[in-house]
Amino acid sequence: MKLDTTSWRRLTPDVIAEVPEAAAVFEVANLVRTILYIGAAEGNLRARLASISLEQTKLPLSAGGYYFRYEAVTHEADKLAARLGAYRESHSGQLPAGNREAPRPLRLASRSAA
Repeated sequence: MKLDTTSWRRLTPDVIAEVPEAAAVFEVANLVRTILYIGAAEGNLRARLASISLEQTKLPLSAGGYYFRYEAVTHEADKLAARLGAYRESHSGQLPAGNREAPRPLRLASRSAA
């Protein structure tokens, strides 16, 4: 069975179990397909998507769940750079929310007695 890799699929454990353990570049989006993160599989797409779905620290909250699509590649770094470049070009130089540098934690001032 050949999987359609260009269509958006729900990011669930059952669907993740069907993707190959291969090198790939992928996009994760919300319910209305706004891209939240673009990443590389680091050699194992199934393991990478499973870790992202568990930790979800790179993804902003999404009430409708997450969806993904991927492209199998031989050179992940080159394809990832091209995909991020294309995204930036069509979004005024911005990266997807999950690819931006994490905001620095607030530093609270110590409270002094008056």
